[in-house]
Amino acid sequence: MSSDGSVVDTVGSLLANIANSIQDASRILMFADKRAWGSPEFEQLRLLEETLDEAKRDFQELPSLVNGRFYYENDRKADSLDELRELRNRFEEHSQNLKYWVRAGGPIETEWAAETRWLRRELHRAQCRAVRRIHDDLEGSSSRCLGALIVWRSQQRQEFHPSQPPSHPSPPQPQRQQHSQRMATAMPTIPSSEPNSMPSGEIAACNSTGAFQRLGSGNQDIAFVCDFCDGFIVWEDLRSMPSTRQRPATSPESIIENWAATGFTHPRTHSHSNKYPSISGSDSDVELEEGSSNLKFGATPGQTTARGLGPKTELESEEKTIIFPPVAIANHLPPDLGEWQAPLLCPLCDEYYYEEQGSDDMDRVRWTQDERGFESVALLQEHFEWTHASLIPSLANVAPKSSGCEVM
Repeated sequence: MSSDGSVVDTVGSLLANIANSIQDASRILMFADKRAWGSPEFEQLRLLEETLDEAKRDFQELPSLVNGRFYYENDRKADSLDELRELRNRFEEHSQNLKYWVRAGGPIETEWAAETRWLRRELHRAQCRAVRRIHDDLEGSSSRCLGALIVWRSQQRQEFHPSQPPSHPSPPQPQRQQHSQRMATAMPTIPSSEPNSMPSGEIAACNSTGAFQRLGSGNQDIAFVCDFCDGFIVWEDLRSMPSTRQRPATSPESIIENWAATGFTHPRTHSHSNKYPSISGSDSDVELEEGSSNLKFGATPGQTTARGLGPKTELESEEKTIIFPPVAIANHLPPDLGEWQAPLLCPLCDEYYYEEQGSDDMDRVRWTQDERGFESVALLQEHFEWTHASLIPSLANVAPKSSGCEVM
């Protein structure tokens, strides 16, 4: 409350208002006469309950990314408050519509379920953006997007937890449990929206920080939309998103060095095309999953499947080398004001050092790359192929295999 007695909005107070609106609508539907209900009415009640559960989960878990709930609840940044005020009004209107429908009776409006899904998605994104703004103030403007840091930290944990091939013998069960307990106490962790998400690694981290969707004329591109910065990371002319690298990561260094994955061109055709970037979710049918059980995307190089494609279309696809999605997502920056694509940093240049003459001896100096990074995935891949060409299997095999120089 301000000095003149008026109530001052905060992130916490606005989220409480939104939660009350959702709870009121759920309570009215829960105690309504359900004898004439069909599946749409029960679906509407289920969506409201899931929306409230996700909002509570975000409110409990996201503040730990910015030093606790105190910063988050009392935040009064104008952008965050404006977004939440608009959502509060939308949720109040949505709740009133459901109250009037219960009093009037009759079949429920089918578009209300779609509106609930949209409001749920926007509420999640608004909370992520509010946390990211607090993080930017605490860490400064030179850091990666908070969503990128979540994926990057999951990759750092994988460096200390390398997966063992199934063919290799595993240590005895007691020793393995003791080892995992020691590592769990030694390694820092970040919260996740799913329990026991640590073994899932970078794939789960990508899915928790944003969503994949079709994009471009004829839906020929695939884009990742970050929930924390609204930045788009676009892979052009890609039919399916691979879920594995060309070469599996077997060491801490290879997690960064093995950036390449095998994709396929000629995506399936839709009856519509999404020419302009959107976060409404109309084309958000792209999911990234781990393991060979992924039915939407090729889990192994050289093989891919997608809904609505026949064997003939499979044969017409062409393989192409792309940047493995978690590598790009873990190194993106928030887009500049007025832009929609997220710039990308090179993780290999971050780890590059060179030597120069010092006062007494050679000094090891860290390489400094452009702080704004590369404008697109295509430009970053071009940088990889020209600057770090030895890390690409297809280019490394081009070199002659003779033992010596023919001229000498």
